[in-house]
Amino acid sequence: MDKQITITELDFARLSKLTLSEKKLQAIEVRNLPFLTEEINRAAKVESKAIAPDYVTMNSKVEVLDPDTKRVMTFQLVYPEEANLKNGKISVLSPMGSALLGYKAGDTISFNVPKGIKKMEIKSILYQPESQGEYTV
Repeated sequence: MDKQITITELDFARLSKLTLSEKKLQAIEVRNLPFLTEEINRAAKVESKAIAPDYVTMNSKVEVLDPDTKRVMTFQLVYPEEANLKNGKISVLSPMGSALLGYKAGDTISFNVPKGIKKMEIKSILYQPESQGEYTV
């Protein structure tokens, strides 16, 4: 069984709406919709003010380690229209973006890539809106 993840009720509401509006999405994002839908439906939902600061929520800035290359990278988890890999902003509809949501620092995530399954370790949460008192971004 997959590890229990936790998301905010606001993220759940917004992402549920997003998964229903797939017609504007790129092909790779549409292919990942079932995974994101499963993840948000199985997640424990908590109020924004109640989520621990070490969980990945929407707009969180996360430091991840690729155990294969030992490379540490920083990404911000964003909605599709804000995604810009060059600026370190990954869409929640990307395979890695969907996998990050709801996990916490210290967890290892897995997601599909063309060559199979990729694993990444969440090293730290550099910024989480809720821990900064920002509940509606």
